Amino acid sequence: MKKVLGFIFNADNILSRIICALIYIWVYDVAFKEFVYRLFAYMGINYIDMTAGKFMAWALLSIVPILFYRGIQILSSFFTLFLYILVYIPFVHALFTMWNISPMITYSYGGVLCMIFILFFSIGKKQRIFKNIIIEPLIPFNWIQGVTIVLTIVLFAMSLKSMHFVNVFTQSDIMYQFRAENSEEAGTGSLLVYIKGWLFGGLYPFLLVNYLSERKWIKTTFIIAAYFVLFMIDMQKLTFFMPFALIILYFVIRKEKDAISNKLHALLMYFLSIASILIVCLKDEVLQLALGFIVILRTSAVAGWLSQYYLRFFCVNDNPFTYYSHINLVNVITNGYPFSQPLGMAVAYGNQNANANFLLTDGLAAGGILGILIIGIFFYLLMHLINSISYRYKISDLLIVFLPTLSYILNTSIFTTLLSNGLLVLLLILASTSCPIDNCKQIVEDEE
Repeated sequence: MKKVLGFIFNADNILSRIICALIYIWVYDVAFKEFVYRLFAYMGINYIDMTAGKFMAWALLSIVPILFYRGIQILSSFFTLFLYILVYIPFVHALFTMWNISPMITYSYGGVLCMIFILFFSIGKKQRIFKNIIIEPLIPFNWIQGVTIVLTIVLFAMSLKSMHFVNVFTQSDIMYQFRAENSEEAGTGSLLVYIKGWLFGGLYPFLLVNYLSERKWIKTTFIIAAYFVLFMIDMQKLTFFMPFALIILYFVIRKEKDAISNKLHALLMYFLSIASILIVCLKDEVLQLALGFIVILRTSAVAGWLSQYYLRFFCVNDNPFTYYSHINLVNVITNGYPFSQPLGMAVAYGNQNANANFLLTDGLAAGGILGILIIGIFFYLLMHLINSISYRYKISDLLIVFLPTLSYILNTSIFTTLLSNGLLVLLLILASTSCPIDNCKQIVEDEE
């Protein structure tokens, strides 16, 4: 039994990875048809049964990138794995199951996406475009703590009148109402929005991992409380659950570092496969809808039906590309944004806000297949930059610190993630701060 499990979860075995990916894409197709399309076709979601030939072509395009995966050895492979499972596979599936998509678009877009993800997975420890990056003299850790306290106080003072306490489990309607009101009051480019993003995605996770590493429980409690203050402002469930997810994963990864590095791909794909099959087979429609909404519609398949929205809007209905004018800074210079509504609203024809991952927003919407190629190269270079900046730290610490960033990368523009959601701030901190989780001395000793 140990040998079987070892084979099933082994990232170093190419046959194991192929079997894992094949099972996942088959289940994904079934779950999309039997749950997403069956229950949410009224939202404009399509599904066309694939012929044997098309299914084989889709399976081939879906599997090829995972052949280049070798486990979580560096930070870029962590990002790429989640993007492969939750963005790439659904995007390519949309190309093969939509109405009115020409074979030229299906295979050209699919081929470019496949090459981009092969490139992402091929980034290795020794393959560096940038040298190890450190900004000296290093900033004292106390300075980062001080800046965090000041920004938290400023945020609290600016948001005091719009803060609310709701039960995240039982008061969803009130929470969504307050979220909309607070978002409208804050605006999309205000200082308040930037401070929230810098704290949520940069300063808080960085401090939390440092405090946990030193077992400073009181300071850890303060970070949890600070996240709760953020939740009272933005009313996002993600904000409420993030500190607990970070703490739990910190101890899990510390204890099972090697297992996570070698088995994460299989754990994710087999878990989603089993959960999806169980949900599709449920007889209780209320329970099926509740669980399927979380696991399938909003997790494994969200990029799939959003890809259909963007493909229909730009490739079927021939609306103009944004040429990156959906980014506020670019639009200030060019004044070339072609729509009267924000991109997510425009793509969904005003029915909802269809914000999506960077391959759709900064790729497809920005310039079609050329836009996908450009943003793919940009992200490839960004991954090299992140690997070079993070060389001083243990991968087990980095996986926790960058978890909020991952949540944004899967759902928003990469430029929004960088500027508004804390990634740029986090990179600057990691490159320029002397802190408890700095592993530089150990790296030097290992090299010697």
